[in-house]
Amino acid sequence: MNKKTLALHVAYIGTAVAVLMAAAAVVAIRKNGVVATKPVVEKRTPIDKVRVKTAERKSGLEDPSGATATTAAIGIVCGRDKATADRYEARNDALRSIARRRDLAKNDVDALLAYLRSADDAMRVERVAALKNDVMNLLRNQEPPVKGLAETSIVMIEGKKHPPVVIDYCIQHLGAMVNELNDATRVGVRGALVRAAREKTKPYAGTALYSLAEDKRATREQERELKRLTLALCKPGVNNVARIAAIQLAGQRGYAEALPVLRETLSGEKRDAVLDTVCIGSIGLLGNADDIALLERFKGDTRRSAAVEAAIKRIKGREDIGTPTAGKEASLTLRPLLRAVQPHEIRSDSFGGLGAVPPDKENIVGGNNRGFATRS
Repeated sequence: MNKKTLALHVAYIGTAVAVLMAAAAVVAIRKNGVVATKPVVEKRTPIDKVRVKTAERKSGLEDPSGATATTAAIGIVCGRDKATADRYEARNDALRSIARRRDLAKNDVDALLAYLRSADDAMRVERVAALKNDVMNLLRNQEPPVKGLAETSIVMIEGKKHPPVVIDYCIQHLGAMVNELNDATRVGVRGALVRAAREKTKPYAGTALYSLAEDKRATREQERELKRLTLALCKPGVNNVARIAAIQLAGQRGYAEALPVLRETLSGEKRDAVLDTVCIGSIGLLGNADDIALLERFKGDTRRSAAVEAAIKRIKGREDIGTPTAGKEASLTLRPLLRAVQPHEIRSDSFGGLGAVPPDKENIVGGNNRGFATRS
């Protein structure tokens, strides 16, 4: 067989094999009903889709317990993310995302407590204060209660590394939790509050009075101590914010010993609309008919007239029933002064007295006032 004949045989055999394979494939398709697929082409995920998936993993959407997301959010809240460390909105949003959590892991709680103790922050003071207040509310809402929160607050108050507004919030939170504490911790809290109330040049001294007044387990001696502290802060020379809080509390609790200072303040030449108004309100709770002439001096002042009218009405009502000093009306609901009170933030309560209007923004973890949000 020559080479040409050999090549023809090979080509014929190859063609026959190809025909047989094709026939076998047709038979298989008809028998099994399988549809031939197109060749597989590798698809690349667009870069924006990759970022979305990465964000989903970081946000914990693929984590059933949400623990990863919570820890990541707490890192942002505490300012550990350099990209958002100076951005209140980002840190507040991170806190909002976990605001309803009641079961934070211990490592997350410890991170938040460490952040509270730290005095370093890239944000402005007022924003740090707002954020730390909300962090304290979140920790107070944990179940079971967080161990060490009261002690952390005391360290923040007495360490003197934090600005007064942050210390003020710490004092408010201690007042809100004092009745939930065991006896040993409560003793330490009361000690810190008493020391804060003695700092006459600090605005938070008045807030400390209100927190002490929240203690339902106070002994008679502790009640007398609160009275002494309150009367001391009613006098001139005290920080004006603290003095306003003390005068208001004196009226609410029926401390008639404050009357001479209140009368002297209203009789003086120096005028302060907020101070005058709380003095008028407390005289209405504590005074007698002899004080009406003094009160009427302010009757034509639009900023003081409502308080004057209510105070005179209250005094006359007591005189009619023969009650010499403040009776049940003095037992008003305690209302803390959250910060330096501006004249436009003063409003009359149902008795014509005054109270500080809290920020309009509702606390993100529950409660209407920032510091005294209740556990829910």
